[in-house]
Amino acid sequence: MYIAAYDENRNHIANVTDVTYELTERVYDPDGFSAVGRADDDIAAAKILVLCDEAGNYIYSCFADGVTPEHGTRQIKGLDFKTLFDMEVLIDYTQPGAFDGQLSAIFRKVTGLVLNSPDAAVRKIPVELIIPEDGTPTTGMFGTLQGEYLIKNAYEFLKGYLKFYEYNVEARYSEPRGAIVISFVKCAASVDITLADFVHELQTASDAVNKTVAVVQYSPDVKTDDETGEKYAEDENGNRVPVPPRPDTLATAYYYRDKGNNIVRGDAAGNIPDRLYPVRQKIFESEFLADAQFDAVYELANARYVDNIILDHNKIIDPIDLSGLALYTKMNVYHGGGFYKTLPVSEKITAADANGVNIKIKLGFKKILLTEIIKGGK
Repeated sequence: MYIAAYDENRNHIANVTDVTYELTERVYDPDGFSAVGRADDDIAAAKILVLCDEAGNYIYSCFADGVTPEHGTRQIKGLDFKTLFDMEVLIDYTQPGAFDGQLSAIFRKVTGLVLNSPDAAVRKIPVELIIPEDGTPTTGMFGTLQGEYLIKNAYEFLKGYLKFYEYNVEARYSEPRGAIVISFVKCAASVDITLADFVHELQTASDAVNKTVAVVQYSPDVKTDDETGEKYAEDENGNRVPVPPRPDTLATAYYYRDKGNNIVRGDAAGNIPDRLYPVRQKIFESEFLADAQFDAVYELANARYVDNIILDHNKIIDPIDLSGLALYTKMNVYHGGGFYKTLPVSEKITAADANGVNIKIKLGFKKILLTEIIKGGK
């Protein structure tokens, strides 16, 4: 295997040969990439790395995040192209009719604020953005942002919509086009598996949040007596009056996560099918209801698929090819003689060295350290 290294002007510097590498491809979070190889030329100026097999077939690409010479080799660290969106932007919907609540319109709005920035350095390397047309209305879940402006990290803001609507962001460098190609992808594939066919480790969690409440913040004009510390309000004539009690009519939205990992908007009673019990509730309050709604939906989206299964592609009892599975492929897992649950492919971990290529597939989003947890030969 080899790595083609390019500088920030997209000029080819050199190839790094005899490469061994470790690659973790992740849904939502940045990928991890590190490699070791040999290069006769100085590649300290490398900005783009393209990993290929010996026949020149593309495997992976990313930014170079550091190249360290060591005893004739090059220690290489990579940085996911998705980090292009890891920057704060001002999302302005204050102009009349500015807010378009269709999903693809929100994706285009926020990515455009990054890629169409007046800062010329942002566009140093061309980026081709592929966002499919998706007219799904978002206001029913996330509310409307019309009349608001927000200063947000672009990718963190996008993740709320990506997670709820189950999109993933894929990125690669196209050598023929000399551009980074970033695609918003919704994977519709699904596969049935039986855990008994794999050497596996299963971890589960039942205490994740399953209900959230979004409410407008109550903000009366309250003053504090400097001497007594007493809270008070004033009437129209400037006279002190008691602080008005918090009304029970403030705009409120209720959200529930059901047994199928769906997020459903309901009412205070929560009479929806397949409610999870016991109730684990969090309340989000903000000046604008839509801001609280975003946080409430995002919280439940983060609580989806919190089980964790790691399958070792090289230790399969009943052969099935896991190596070609796309991220976010839904795996319908059967366990103990019956259906267990559906979990997405959240990570693919590839390690290539002199002994060959080893691939592990992670299902679910439970946060764990990706150490060697599969015990071979058991």
